[in-house]
Amino acid sequence: MNIFKTLWKTIDIALAMSGLRLDAGRFLFAWIPLLGASAWLAYQAEQHDYVIEFAIASWIFYYVGISVILGTGLKRFILKRLGEKFALKLYDMICGLMFFNIGLGVGVAALHQEGAPLPAVLKWSLFVLLTVAGLGIKFWATWIVGVNTYYFRDLFLEKSHGHFTARGPYKWLANPMYGVGNFHAYGPALITGSLFGFWFALACHIGIYAFYLFIERLFIKRTYGPG
Repeated sequence: MNIFKTLWKTIDIALAMSGLRLDAGRFLFAWIPLLGASAWLAYQAEQHDYVIEFAIASWIFYYVGISVILGTGLKRFILKRLGEKFALKLYDMICGLMFFNIGLGVGVAALHQEGAPLPAVLKWSLFVLLTVAGLGIKFWATWIVGVNTYYFRDLFLEKSHGHFTARGPYKWLANPMYGVGNFHAYGPALITGSLFGFWFALACHIGIYAFYLFIERLFIKRTYGPG
């Protein structure tokens, strides 16, 4: 892979993980303004002291929303009514908005300060460690499995993307995206000394594991086999 392809893949994955897919086509005309609206709502929540409400809403939007879409017959209804191509693009946009909003929720939750902050050296050391480990492992895992898997496309379409291979972080971690891959969510709370921000990050960690245990794992066993 030459340097330009590597650079493009890096940018593509980074943006997709943040909530925007560059292959969205005309959906970008709606997708980008919706991301902007989400950022504006987060800013308003911070300005008018609706931090807790925004954080909880972002949690519900992502973890409950993705569970309803992918864990019920709703996805089949959408695919049947809209057709696979349009339904998939619409789903990608909604999923991206969920990723973006839960990220905003983590940041906004950390603005609700309670308790004493940690010493500067300790909190910044932990922040760097958790951020590098979390985002690094999640990015590495996404590089290996692809953006489509990151967006649960196989689960939405109920189709196999191929076979799982023990490459990259998957050599050592059973589920790197959900475990170590979420460590960075605790970083903002460490910086601000927010207990609510810490508990919210923990709730996000629990939420994604609950989604995996009750919805995604069943699909993986059924589609890819128990191994």
